[in-house]
Amino acid sequence: MATIDGIKLIAFDCFGTLVRNDASQWQATVESIAQEQAMGLATGALWDAWHAHEVTFRKSRTNMADPPASPPFRSYWQAWRDAFDEAFATLGVKGDAVAAATRCVDDHCKRFAFADTDEALDALRSIVPLAVLSNADDRFLTGTLANNGWSFDAVVSSEQAMAYKPDPRIFDSFCDQMGVKPVQVLYVGDSPYDDAHGAKLAGMQTVLIQREPGNPLIGRTPPPDAAKLFEPDHTIELLTELAPLLSNN
Repeated sequence: MATIDGIKLIAFDCFGTLVRNDASQWQATVESIAQEQAMGLATGALWDAWHAHEVTFRKSRTNMADPPASPPFRSYWQAWRDAFDEAFATLGVKGDAVAAATRCVDDHCKRFAFADTDEALDALRSIVPLAVLSNADDRFLTGTLANNGWSFDAVVSSEQAMAYKPDPRIFDSFCDQMGVKPVQVLYVGDSPYDDAHGAKLAGMQTVLIQREPGNPLIGRTPPPDAAKLFEPDHTIELLTELAPLLSNN
């Protein structure tokens, strides 16, 4: 694989890239909400209803044909609260959507690193500044980074930028804040649409990490039907594969 030149900054997606974000973790959270709120639902019923509404939010939150015409920005907490309200109505039960959404945020702060993440970050810090640019609310993004003992040169969330990947505005905002040109940024993420396509559309160099193909992850935005996506510049299976690619920097 060819090395990568001219990089002044690496920006990472967080969930599914640096830390685990498995469907099973989300299912456990939502099932505990159903039990704690004593809804008397069959196992998995609240998850199925809530997840359907949450995916609809991710599919509809950005108008990629005209990003400035996207719907008004909603944080994940707001969208999760609304998805619980809709799920409760669908299931015909009463529930506390505010408490449920807050529980999701609290549990999301507890996501822990993949086995290769710390080693990779330690190796890369001696080569180039590192940042995080993630579709996330500030509270669970900073909470996750703190729980894993990480510090970065910059941390930018969708809540700060008021836009979600793959919207080019979040990448443009990041570059303006960091004082770099898009081509000087290497963006690393696990989503072919949000991360590889979005960053490439914004002019960044891209690396797609493909972890555990058989393990479903949550948080990836489904691409529009028949969408033609930009291919990543590089594809890896472990973050420890990154440092050797940057030997010329």
